[in-house]
Amino acid sequence: MSENCYLNPDRDYLLRHVQLNKTMVRGDGVYLYDDAGNQYLDFLAQYGAVPFGHNPDHAWDALCAGRGEPSMVQPFYTPAAKALAQELVSLEPTFNFSYAVLSNSGAESVEAALKLARAATGREVIISLRLGFHGKTNGALTITGNPVYSEPFLVDSAQSVKIDPEDIEQLERAFAEHDVAGFIFEPVLGEGGMQPLSATYIQRAAALCKQHGAMLIADEIQTGLGRLGEFFSIKRIPDVRPDILCLSKALGGGLVPIGATLCTKGAWTEAFGMYHSSTFANNQVACRVALATLAKLKENDCAVMRHVDSISDYLDQALDTLVEQYPDVFCHHQGAGLMHSLRLKPFCGAESYFLAHASIQGYLVPLICGYLVNVAKIIVAPLFNRQDLLRIEPSLIIEREHIDRLIRALEECALLIRNKQFSSLFAYVVGRQPEEISYSCKPVIELPKEVSYEAQLGAHPERLGSFAFLIHPTSAEDLLNIMPRSIIDLDESHKREFQQWMASWFSRRFEPAPVFHAPRIASKLGGYVEGWLIACPLPPERMIRLPKQQRMKLLQQYVEAAKSVNADIIGLGAFTSIISRGGMDIVDAGVPITTGNSFTAIASAESLHKALVATGKQASTTRIAVVGAAGSVGRLAAIHMASHYASLILVGNSANAQALDQLSEIAGEIYAQALLQMQQHARSGLAEYLRHHLQDRQSVIARCNQLLLRDGAPDYQTVRQLVEANLPGTAPIEVSVNIEYAMRNAHGVLSATSAGHSFIEPAWLRQSAVVCDAARPPDLKDCVRDERPDVLVFEGGVVRFVEPYRFGRANILGFDPTLNLACLSETVALSMSGVKQSYSLGNRIPYDQALRIYRLALSHGFSDCIATTEGELDLQRHLCASQETASAVL
Repeated sequence: MSENCYLNPDRDYLLRHVQLNKTMVRGDGVYLYDDAGNQYLDFLAQYGAVPFGHNPDHAWDALCAGRGEPSMVQPFYTPAAKALAQELVSLEPTFNFSYAVLSNSGAESVEAALKLARAATGREVIISLRLGFHGKTNGALTITGNPVYSEPFLVDSAQSVKIDPEDIEQLERAFAEHDVAGFIFEPVLGEGGMQPLSATYIQRAAALCKQHGAMLIADEIQTGLGRLGEFFSIKRIPDVRPDILCLSKALGGGLVPIGATLCTKGAWTEAFGMYHSSTFANNQVACRVALATLAKLKENDCAVMRHVDSISDYLDQALDTLVEQYPDVFCHHQGAGLMHSLRLKPFCGAESYFLAHASIQGYLVPLICGYLVNVAKIIVAPLFNRQDLLRIEPSLIIEREHIDRLIRALEECALLIRNKQFSSLFAYVVGRQPEEISYSCKPVIELPKEVSYEAQLGAHPERLGSFAFLIHPTSAEDLLNIMPRSIIDLDESHKREFQQWMASWFSRRFEPAPVFHAPRIASKLGGYVEGWLIACPLPPERMIRLPKQQRMKLLQQYVEAAKSVNADIIGLGAFTSIISRGGMDIVDAGVPITTGNSFTAIASAESLHKALVATGKQASTTRIAVVGAAGSVGRLAAIHMASHYASLILVGNSANAQALDQLSEIAGEIYAQALLQMQQHARSGLAEYLRHHLQDRQSVIARCNQLLLRDGAPDYQTVRQLVEANLPGTAPIEVSVNIEYAMRNAHGVLSATSAGHSFIEPAWLRQSAVVCDAARPPDLKDCVRDERPDVLVFEGGVVRFVEPYRFGRANILGFDPTLNLACLSETVALSMSGVKQSYSLGNRIPYDQALRIYRLALSHGFSDCIATTEGELDLQRHLCASQETASAVL
């Protein structure tokens, strides 16, 4: 257990994974020192609360000078509190402030401002900005823009109207539609991206407040007291005079917590004066330090603030130059004074699904911050509201050499990203310095050049639709394969360290996100579709163990991510189909859903059939085992295999007490389908067998039709009994929960369970058997390939893609660009067809629907990946028993 768990175990989890769980034991100016003796250059300054660096002498002198004086004397006054109030209201005479309400923090100063505004106007509605941040107490949360901070606590924001910054039309409409008590704003949106508001916007807001009798509230908790070169940064906006102004952070000099709310006489009411108070508000200790802070800011004709003006220009230019030099790494810089942000260019997933996931889910910048802290020894942090932005907010006493050091560190970071040296960039997360990382002796495999998809589509292709396909790793080990190439190429010991880190990190941070964008995939019939891969990093064994409530939350997050890219249809990959009960739990999501199980089942069955033919197996003497026949894919595959072969063993899970009954019902359904095919003059498989062996055929057909057409569900159990009672000898379809028995007696095997792990032993397989493993992860153990060279094993559920297409470096399961999953291909094909309804849902997909989807996919250019040419078998190079080339599906 981490020692910090006693403070906040959830924050400790985050800090620990980016190696920011440092214990700081000393501070001196712009430097901090941890308990291991490391020195850090501080470019965070406690989010602006450390204006003069750590442990400034003047603040300690003020603190110690009051020794012997009473600190808290409510309801009496202390001399320092009275003096501080006078100093604060007189800092800017043109603002006509009359009163100062002292408090303990910025959030409390905002609380006081809201109460002042509502008491003075007799109205409730407060207008705030969506990117604004005003604190985390209950009242402050009602006006803080990001709902992530308020929704878990059921904060009622009914009397808060949030609008977009710089949208004057929206601002005017808000005032026109509501009785407004006040408009609150930060002159620079701190947590909203260090975005300065324009003078025009602030002036219009001030005018509207005056016109409607509302209070103009300036939140200068971060921007005030020198950070933008003024006591109040709003002073630099002509013709703007706030009614209420909030201060905190720098007011405590980096030593004590204190806040203040300044207001005009017009904003004060007797009710506020009588009923608002705070036990610790006017204490002598904090007020003495605050007075020393103001004195330091005024010293030598405000020399500190003139320094801020000068040094901020240098910082601004340095950051602009950095963005110009590394546009492939940094895409944006903004800010004012000593409040700046730097935006990392998001990753698209071409190099690594992990990097794309980190970009979208907001942990890429924390990882970069971890590098800067642990390697460069420079303290920076993300912004709260915009985790794609790096916060740069140093103390007011920062010098050029400190900025130069920061820029050099950012350049080093940018070069590592540009050169794809992510193993060096992220080495610190496993407790190593970049130079400690070593690589394997395996040669680096260069990717082939990407195919020019534009050339395939022609000059003016038609966009047929869009899709989102839900993916995740098929095993815990495969997590590593979603990492950048430089990490995959590490030696085994270092790879294991990264694998352990990922397993730990993703134990809690597994929200889905779009990790790859496919702009154009062409149809053979003309036109193209656009698609996205939506990734969650949970492997099957963890996903299937999620409690129902968490499973539903995960599925909802998946769907919302798909909706965020405006997908026309959502495909369920791997275990997302299983945990959603074949899509039934999200069928009402508002977007068509497909499990992809139709194409997976029929394509797998067809591939097994072609492989059996190519290896010389005769249909009349070949017996087929379908493992997992009670599942959606297994059932459809069994029905389809019966169109080629008469003898089948349907294999179920021995741990399921209902397995034999379920398999018996499926056997009856297979018989029913064969009877239908027989009447349609089919000349192969079970239909042909029944034609020659079924006694009293017409009577059986008539009776079966009655059983199938009756009200309610078809009675397949009775169909089976009726058919087998009219067959001589042993029935052609056998049901069993003894998988070893079934394997030893089958020439061909199609395995499609949802076990979530490999379990089929080499010794179970019949001599020279042909096995199609359609499970993810594979049902067959890895050792089958080495121990049973006589057995032909290939991966099912894989088809030739419509055109060669690579979904990023890893692709999906490391496939050649000509191959991909049938479930993904079904999603793409349905998107190409412009479907408006869901398909392949549940555990009992209609066989005729599955066949239609199979043929539809073929019409768009997809095809079985197993093909025969002059008797020679083309199995490609991808074997399900070998995972050497397989990358994870994240």
